Amino acid sequence: MAYGTTIALSLALSGDNVFFKHPRKAYEYIFFISLVKSSERGTESVAWNRVPLKEVAVVSGKGGVGKSSVTASLAVLLSKAGVRVTAIDSDVDAPNLSIILGTDISYLTEVQASEKASIDRAKCDRCGICVSACKVDALLGVEGESPRLIPFLCEGCGACAVVCPRSAITIKRVTSGRIGYGQTAYGFPIVSGQLDMGESSSGHIVTAVKARGRIVAQDSASDVVLVDGPPGIGCPVIASVAGADYALVVTEPTPAARNSLDRMLTVLAHFKIPASVVVNRFDLDLEYTRKVEDHVQAKWSIWVAHEIPSDESVPLSLSKRIPVVEFQPDCDASKALRVLSDHVMGAI
Repeated sequence: MAYGTTIALSLALSGDNVFFKHPRKAYEYIFFISLVKSSERGTESVAWNRVPLKEVAVVSGKGGVGKSSVTASLAVLLSKAGVRVTAIDSDVDAPNLSIILGTDISYLTEVQASEKASIDRAKCDRCGICVSACKVDALLGVEGESPRLIPFLCEGCGACAVVCPRSAITIKRVTSGRIGYGQTAYGFPIVSGQLDMGESSSGHIVTAVKARGRIVAQDSASDVVLVDGPPGIGCPVIASVAGADYALVVTEPTPAARNSLDRMLTVLAHFKIPASVVVNRFDLDLEYTRKVEDHVQAKWSIWVAHEIPSDESVPLSLSKRIPVVEFQPDCDASKALRVLSDHVMGAI
């Protein structure tokens, strides 16, 4: 029986296969090392399994354009079409994918990705030297008492520990977030992360969430990992697209969304990740939609994969915690999402 620690290592290899009609194809091979200990012999062995997975990241650059709604519907449609899916919510600051899917997440695993000061009050002589040394004002001097730590401000730099004459301060690793798991009503698992309030190590949490998601994908013999990425272009976004075979970039016909789209495509181009663009609520401004599409083709040589119309069924489905393709299968948005799903399924 295998138990204990499971380690996931990722190795991206370049290839020449066509994926989403793109001349570059990246394979993500995940090597799972299971440390197996025999209770009878007390020996350890290492078991290797090589499993090819397709990983699709759904990102946006700008928040609020419908990225998570698109991800949820794609996951449901792919699963119904016989594709074995594992969904990952890598927006650890505001994990909402499970809410849209109507799934409750159990957060079982803590992730320690940051460090903070810890004061041993029995050793502290209340000299106040550490308070003066802290450049972020994370230590509050109180007359007649040991300094008080403000955890939200502490960056774990260790300056206070260095200057303390009584060695009363140590730097300790603290819990930064949590990883959770859920089983959706649509037959596929979802792995989600949640950053603790005031923590800043979101990129580390995303990396840990994706590692756990890949283990779940291995255990469930998934064909594709569908990653719902966070907004922006910072560290958590880079962590969410790392190792992806392809990215779907969701946007809308507004100047703010177009600006964020360019920034997101710059990131994907830097990491040589093939991408397609999906214009959500394209009928809000048909003229501007054409401008966005022409711009994407001219500047990035990327074709818009599909357009999704505005549909009142979408916000109604969100209020019911049911993906729109299940809530109202025949509405205009669901029809467009089915076309997009067929496009994805044909490519993977």
